[in-house]
Amino acid sequence: MPVTIAALSTPPGSGGIAIIRLSGPQAHALVEQVFRPWPDHPDFFHLYLGYIYDPVSHLKLDQVLLTIMPSGRSYTGEAMAEIHCHGGAYTSKKILSLLFALGAEAAPPGEFTKRAYLNGRLDLTQAEAVASLIAAESEAGLAAATAQLAGGLSVFISEMLTPLNQLLATVEVEIDLLAEEGLNYSRTNLIDPLAKLEKQCQDLLDSYQRGRILQTGIKIVLAGRPNVGKSSLLNALLAEDRVLVSAISGTTRDVVSAPLEIAGVKVELSDTAGLDHPQAELEALGMARTERWLEQAGLILLVFDQSRGLNDFDDELYDKVKEKPHLLLLNKDDLEPVFTVAELKERFSYKGQVLRCVGARDRVDIGEVIDGVSSFIKSRTAAFSDSVMISQQRHFDLLTKVSEDLGRALALAAESEPLLDMLAEELHQARFHLLEITGQEQEASEGLLDIVFSQFCVGK
Repeated sequence: MPVTIAALSTPPGSGGIAIIRLSGPQAHALVEQVFRPWPDHPDFFHLYLGYIYDPVSHLKLDQVLLTIMPSGRSYTGEAMAEIHCHGGAYTSKKILSLLFALGAEAAPPGEFTKRAYLNGRLDLTQAEAVASLIAAESEAGLAAATAQLAGGLSVFISEMLTPLNQLLATVEVEIDLLAEEGLNYSRTNLIDPLAKLEKQCQDLLDSYQRGRILQTGIKIVLAGRPNVGKSSLLNALLAEDRVLVSAISGTTRDVVSAPLEIAGVKVELSDTAGLDHPQAELEALGMARTERWLEQAGLILLVFDQSRGLNDFDDELYDKVKEKPHLLLLNKDDLEPVFTVAELKERFSYKGQVLRCVGARDRVDIGEVIDGVSSFIKSRTAAFSDSVMISQQRHFDLLTKVSEDLGRALALAAESEPLLDMLAEELHQARFHLLEITGQEQEASEGLLDIVFSQFCVGK
């Protein structure tokens, strides 16, 4: 019999309300011992106002709201109770200590959701979505996690399993018939369905990078030569003086990052040390760090000062970023230009839009930058905005295995005299890896669950 667990499900510290959860066979009996007045015929999902009492000292600990939920109709699928107490850290800690003294056990991270999965209330992809929902930091991240929690990926996997099971059954029957009656094998009913399954799998794999952007955001790096206005531009985008700005070249010696949201997506915006020929060791260290950040960037905003001429180092700098996603920015649009947009594009053979902006302290005009970055983000996410997508490494790794299994199966099916037992094995492996995604395969359960649910917060 599972033990009854208890944990604080709201963040620790001071607040208006704290929620303590209990789940397990003794959940109702435990709260009956400490809640007064206990109703004669308690109703499920009803909020009762009363007090938490220490049954030994008979002292009142807090005035609370209590609700109880029945087995089979709660979040975990077990009998549950929730105590809504005042949000002082000492109050919730005292109530939890009382419950532990009466026999409840402290819930490890993710234990409530793990029990929901084990009791069939959620599949594994939906359980993972709970953690993503809690961690969401943008509108897009919230929407992606909500879609997964609603079962979109689970339905997609189920729809792939149906024809895969049919194909596997067909091959198994063919094996039996060939062995028993020596019939000729016909592959015409296998190749097209296998090819369709492989394409569905590949389409889902292709959504991974877009899914990562929606869920975890995108790193955007401001790069350029010293004193082109990167720090001023970052301050303008953040609408605050986040970075020290000076007319002295090389003021920024390290990477400075700050979060914001653009087009509903979380953005980590980073100002970097200007790239040029370093004059001192500290400058060289800052530039080396800048180049490492350029390697990690999802988008590079390469900033130029239109009032200063271009030189050979600008060519070197563009060579560093031209193979990565990038946009060109002409800063200080309020000053007299010494080169035109056409000259800039021709110099670098650049085909994209050149964004113009002013990021000075006394004048800010960054509308084109916001629009340009928004368009870039939308171009990376819009194709899958209404479709099932993946955003987690575990799903990507397993779907890669499914794609490889199906590819080998397709190659076997295309042979003039295919080895049916090998074909059946590949289909079995593809099925197994699909079931691993939703956690339905027994062999994949215990070790995998420990990894998945250890990433949750306590109380969830």
